[in-house]
Amino acid sequence: MPRDFQEPARCRPDLVIGRDELFGQAREQLTRGGSVLLHGPAGIGKSTVLRALAAECGEAAHTVLRCSATESESHLPFLALADLFGLVLDDISDKLPAAQRTALESALTGRGESTLQRDGLALRLAVLSALRALAAEGPVLVVADDVQWLDPASLELLGFAARRLGDIPVRMLCAVRTDGPEYDRHLRVLPPDSLAVRFNPLTRAQTAALLDHRGYTGLQRSTVRDIHRTSGGNPFYALELGRALTENPTPPRPGEPLPVPTSLRALVLSRLEMLSEEARRTLLVASAGARPTPALLHAAGRADAEAEMAQAAALGLLATEAEGPAVRFAHPLILGRAV
Repeated sequence: MPRDFQEPARCRPDLVIGRDELFGQAREQLTRGGSVLLHGPAGIGKSTVLRALAAECGEAAHTVLRCSATESESHLPFLALADLFGLVLDDISDKLPAAQRTALESALTGRGESTLQRDGLALRLAVLSALRALAAEGPVLVVADDVQWLDPASLELLGFAARRLGDIPVRMLCAVRTDGPEYDRHLRVLPPDSLAVRFNPLTRAQTAALLDHRGYTGLQRSTVRDIHRTSGGNPFYALELGRALTENPTPPRPGEPLPVPTSLRALVLSRLEMLSEEARRTLLVASAGARPTPALLHAAGRADAEAEMAQAAALGLLATEAEGPAVRFAHPLILGRAV
């Protein structure tokens, strides 16, 4: 059984709409023992595909390590490293040389001051040794979403280890937000010969299929055309428009502007504003946790966390996981607006 230290993955239906070829390429690379970088603009579907790949390919791994970050956390040194190794540190610490163990424990726990400048070599070797120790028990899959927000110290340490893994059975599956060809600098975090997979906009037919799959079936063909044009084929944006138009009591008329906000930011903010003040506070607390759960929210003073999360989930702001208690924002863009 693989050890997975974060959220269970979602089911797969959405990603096969316009993403089956990309999914197949990435899965084949991971199955061969290689690593994959998914890249493209915000809302294009990277996180959805990443979770599905992690679920499928993680079944063959002995250990699955996960990390994700937000822009507000990117200044915190070693945060991504703590997400990856924090829960396995006790299992591997006795397998590390004393100097490496001390440096890694200081970085992950904060019990002692540790910096790349002071403990650079020890920390770099400790991350490499930790991955080797985990791989000695079985294949390891490292899953990192929103790499653009990972703290620089963790990125440096992961890149150092990735370049030296060789034939050690460690695969990396990463996703990064990019708007152009700058994805290549993020490849330095992954092992050599990793596969970069670019996410392009959906076609009009694929957008229509996605809207239909999500239950927005009453939209006229001209409205679907306008949604595709306005969203630029961005699936998250298209779904936000579909939701807003379905909830709008005035259906759009052919040839007229869509009677809803047509910026993605405005659409997301309009849903956040529909929450009660207490529910917004609960989301703010949840956004501060790496793996927020109802129990954690209760401990943070949110007595009605379940009801407030249900309110957010009903608005499509949260995605609850049937397999576990973790609370997850439906999309990183929502998390960015909640903080």
